[in-house]
Parts: sequence; structure tokens; C-alpha cells
Amino acid sequence: MSVVFNAATAANVNILRTTNELFQVSQKRVATGKRIFSAADDATRYTMSQTMLSRSRNIDQVNNNISTALKTLESTDKTLTQMRALVGQMVKLATDAQNAGSTPSISATSSANIGATTTIAGVASNHRLSITADNGKNFTFTFGANATATTWGDIANALSAANIGVELNFNTAVPSAPRMEIRSIDGKTGFRIDGTSAREVVDDLTGLTSGYDGSFQNSFFVTGAASMPTYNSTSPYGMRFGTGGAVMTQTNFGVPNAIASGSSISFVGSDGVARTWSTTAASTVGQMIGEINAMNAGVRAETVTGGRISLRRTDGGVMTVLNGTGTFNSAGAVTAAVNRFNPVAGQPIAQGSPLLGSANNDRRLELGQQYDALKIEITSLITNNVVQAGRNLLQGQGTRIILNEFAANPIQIDGVNVSVTGNLALNALGSDWATDTTIQTSVAESQAALTTIDGIASGFATYASFARERFDLNRSFSSELKALGDDLVAADVAEESAKLTALQTQQQFAVQAFSAGSANAQSLLRLLG
Repeated sequence: MSVVFNAATAANVNILRTTNELFQVSQKRVATGKRIFSAADDATRYTMSQTMLSRSRNIDQVNNNISTALKTLESTDKTLTQMRALVGQMVKLATDAQNAGSTPSISATSSANIGATTTIAGVASNHRLSITADNGKNFTFTFGANATATTWGDIANALSAANIGVELNFNTAVPSAPRMEIRSIDGKTGFRIDGTSAREVVDDLTGLTSGYDGSFQNSFFVTGAASMPTYNSTSPYGMRFGTGGAVMTQTNFGVPNAIASGSSISFVGSDGVARTWSTTAASTVGQMIGEINAMNAGVRAETVTGGRISLRRTDGGVMTVLNGTGTFNSAGAVTAAVNRFNPVAGQPIAQGSPLLGSANNDRRLELGQQYDALKIEITSLITNNVVQAGRNLLQGQGTRIILNEFAANPIQIDGVNVSVTGNLALNALGSDWATDTTIQTSVAESQAALTTIDGIASGFATYASFARERFDLNRSFSSELKALGDDLVAADVAEESAKLTALQTQQQFAVQAFSAGSANAQSLLRLLG
């Protein structure tokens, strides 16, 4: 059924349609904040806006690439920082090893196969083994009726129980060839296998060497269970072990009453104080030795090869004899009546240099093990360097950084092939820290490695600094381009809101006019109908 409008009604309908269309446009502009939605709205502004927004997106993509590279550089810098800290610890370990030094070990090892269960060949009842430490303590083991069943392990246990500062150890690294070692427990206190020890006992200790007395000889010890003879040129004197310097008379003392009255010896003790032993009456060698040792000056008097008299420092220092008179006249010719300590007549001061002893590097080697472990950790850090996109700059893998939207003049970052034994040159092994030279080599290498790491980190830091500045600049460009692009198509929200209000009012008037016109038409139809 068709509906007939009069002219006024048709005009009101057109006004309502136009008002609704304008209302929808303004409402869309207010809702989106845009005035231009396509080229049809404004080709020039729309095209310019799209160009700027496109450039903003391109710059954002470039910054994503820069961000990835920056994370790679930052991760690498953290790895290098960790590496530097580890190398710094290596420097400290090597320095500590230097300071720890090589501890003197006063010891000697037999060349014969001797284990804890080894019995003593040729031993008999009443034979003995006597050991006297420089601290004055003595250990004497006298074999009983079951002498042939006694083992070196039994003697080791008895020596340990005596607590004189000396022990027997058994090295079984080669089970078929065990070795017995006699050693000072603290590495400082010297000791002596006394000449009163039976040679039938000590002859098992073939291969022992003393810095004072040379290689082991049977003649150093008494035969069988006989008592120690009176001091003379044929007396067994045993073997001495220690590190202190020693000075001895130029020839031997062949008779017991060999020291004339008025004789004296001046010497420097371990405390640096000069002391003098003297006698106003004829004396024996044994009396003189006992009296000097009773001074507790850190100097031990004893008889040695050929029946000579020796003075030895027990603290490892230089032994110094200052002068002598009477039998020890430092100016007289060496005769049966005169036996001086100084090798040159008229030059009274005689000195004996300390012995080095065996080196005990246990602490150094312990530190060296830690040193080597840190090198393994550094290798692990290099291999497992956490980086973006799989580019490990510490294994020679490079990366490129595109800095702008035009991909012009990218930065090429070349990786560095870092390795412990390569450019870090940490070649010395902590397992070789048995000498000052090898430790010093490790100190020098680790210090040089610190410089190398700093150089690598500095190079990467230059790239990171430049890339970070470009990243910040790009971010600023992108933000400005986006703002300009949006501004070109942006609507004036205040203006559009005012239009909405006006259109709303216009719409209401149009609806009222339409309603009035419709009512008039209906009234006319009722009159005609």
C-alpha cells in the first residue's frame, strides 16, 4: 500500500534523514577521534598521515632489531663481567700460593721396598733403634724375644705414641714397591737417627740421604746391641736431618779428654743473641756437647763424621761461630792440640748456610686445583653465553645492527673467539704449582687475561653505547611521526561534540514538525471521510 506525503511532510523526512546522517558522522568522529577515515575524505591529508604512520612502524621494526642486538651485547657484557671476576679469583689464588710458599719437609725415603707389614731383616733381641728430635725428646725401641716378628708398622706405631715430633709413613702408591719415609711432623723440627741404633736394624733404610751426612752408611751406626763407645774418631754418629745451617771443626777429636782448659767457643743462637761456652779445666767432648745443648740456645752440639764436633741451628737459620780460644783457637794452625771451626786461620767468623729441605707443596697444589677448576668454569661461561637469536659473540659469531628505516650503513659487530688457552692465554696448570717459577707464570698469565677481558668488554661497550643512543633517537622519531600522522586525520572533538548537540536539537524540531504535519493530514482525511 502506498503512502502519500504532502510537501511539508516530505521536507520534514528529508531533514530527518540528512540530520541522522550528519549525526552519525559526528558521532563516529567523536568516538574515534578522527576526522578523515579514507582518501575519499581528504586524499592529501590521508596520504600524508599514512606515510608518517608507515615510517613510524618501520622505525619501530628497526628498533626491535636494535633491541635484540643490545640484549646480545648486554648479555655478553654480563658474561665478561663474570669471567673477569673468576680470573680475579685466579689471580688471588696464585698470589696466595706464592705467599703460602713451599713448606720445608724434613724427611728421607728408603729406596728399599718397606711397607707397614715388612719385618726387620737380621734383627735380634736387645737390638735397638734410637731417634732424638732437636726438641730434646728421644724415642728408643728395644727389640724383645720376638724381634724377628716385629714389623716396621709396629715401630711406626711406637714412634707415634712417643710423640717426639717424628713419624714413619708408608707410601703405597705402587703396591708392589712400598716406600717408608721418616719425617718431621711439623716440617721444622730436625732429628737424628742416633749412632747407638743397631746397624742390623737401620740397614733396611738403604737410600736415605741427609743434607748434613750424605748417603746412608752402615758405619754410621753401632754393631749389634753394644753401647755407644766413648767419643773418638771411630765412634758411630748416626744420621742428622734438618734445615738449619751447621759448622764443624776442621779435623776430628781422637781422644776423650781432648779439650784443654781455657778453651771457649762463641756462637750466635737462634734468638740472635751471642753466647759463649768455656771451660776452666780440661774437658771431654761429651761434657762440652752436653753443656752447650743445656743452654737451650736453638743450637745443637753433636759429633759427626770422623769424630768432629758440629754446631747446628735447629730453627733453619744460618749457623754462625764468632770466635774460639784454646783448643778452638780461631787464629792457630790446625794441630792435634788446636781444632778451630773457621776454615781460614785468623778469620774467626765461620758460617754454615741453611739446608733447603724437601719441598712440601700440599697447600700450593690445593690452591692450584681450585685455579684449574676456575678455568673450566670460564670455558663453560663462554660456551653457554646467553644471547639473542643464537649469536654468541664470545665464540666468534658476529651480528649486524640496522640503525634506520632505510637500512643504510648498518653496524657490523664481529665476535671474538675467546678461549682459556687461546687469547686468554691461561696455559700454566695449577697442578704444576710446585715451584715459585710456575706460580709466578700463572700470576702473570691471569693478570694479562684480565687486561684481555677488559679490552674485549670495552670494544663491545662502544657498540652498545652507540646502538643505545640510536635506539633512543629512533624511539623519539617514531613517536613524533605517529603523533603527526594522527594529527593530520584527527577530529576536533569539541567542535564535533557541539555539532552533535546542535544536530540533536535539529532532529527534535524535525520530529516535532513531522508529527504536526502528520496530525494535520489525519484531521483532513477524517473530514473528507
